[in-house]
Amino acid sequence: MDLNHEFVVNVPISNAWTILTDLELIAPCLPGAQLTEIDGDTYFGNVKVKVGPILAQFDGQAQFLERNEAEHRAALKGEGRDKTGKGSTSATITARLEAVTDTSTKCLVHTDLVITGKLAQFGRGALADVSDKILAMFVENLNKLIAAS
Repeated sequence: MDLNHEFVVNVPISNAWTILTDLELIAPCLPGAQLTEIDGDTYFGNVKVKVGPILAQFDGQAQFLERNEAEHRAALKGEGRDKTGKGSTSATITARLEAVTDTSTKCLVHTDLVITGKLAQFGRGALADVSDKILAMFVENLNKLIAAS
């Protein structure tokens, strides 16, 4: 399933790049996510997601596939297994930054998401709605983080 989102942060593009490629810094901004360990370029953690009546909990890992600072483009591959062993998820997330003004940056995010198990029974619409809500909360938390720094 392909998901596309965009949002604006009120920092210059160089600051946005530094913040958005620091997974340790931004992981707490993602609702339900917890970063538990970093081993070199591999990030380990868990994510809780509720879709309809189902609460799924995934343990997984992520790695950057690309970090191109000159073009302000990054790609991240994440994979996780449901803690019950009855499902899995994998996602390739590609983000590109564009300067809107000297003090604001647009983030364009494309996610190629594959889900198996209980969550897979929900249609694209339900999963896209949950994704939209999670991203909105992430952006709100990210803007609070930016304002505090």
